[in-house]
Amino acid sequence: MEQRVLPVRDALNRHYWDGAQQEKLVLLACNHCHAFVHPPRPFCTSCGRTELAPTEVSGRGTLYSWSVMYSGGNPGFDDRLPFAVLIVELDEQERLLTVGNLVDASPEDLEIGAAVEVCFEKVDDDVTLPQWRLVAGGAQ
Repeated sequence: MEQRVLPVRDALNRHYWDGAQQEKLVLLACNHCHAFVHPPRPFCTSCGRTELAPTEVSGRGTLYSWSVMYSGGNPGFDDRLPFAVLIVELDEQERLLTVGNLVDASPEDLEIGAAVEVCFEKVDDDVTLPQWRLVAGGAQ
C-alpha cells in the first residue's frame, strides 16, 4: 500500500499543526478586526492587516458540505473506502470553513447543518490530524 501523504509544517501553518498535536484547533486571528484567517495567510482577508495571532477555537461547527470517496487511488486511504471528506463551518465566524474526514459514523448519517465537533487522529509522532465527528443530538 502507498504511503499516506502527510502535511508539512511551515512558518504560516505551524500553529495549526502544533495545536493539533496538543489536541487543540488553533487558527490565525487578526489582532485588529478579530476575524479568523483560515486557511492561513500572511494577512487578514477581512481588513488586510498583517498582525495575526494563533488563537484556539472551540472545535465546534456545522456540516457545510461533504464528498464521499468511493474509488481507490488516494494513497493511504484505500483501506478506508468509502470515506467522507467534510467541509465544516466553525461556530466562531460565518464562512470560517475547514476540512477533515468523518470519523465514528457512516457517510449515510450526514446531513447539511448537522452539528459536528473536532477530534484528533494521531498519525505518527510528528503529525496529528484534526478530524470531525457528528455530535449526538443532530442539527444545530
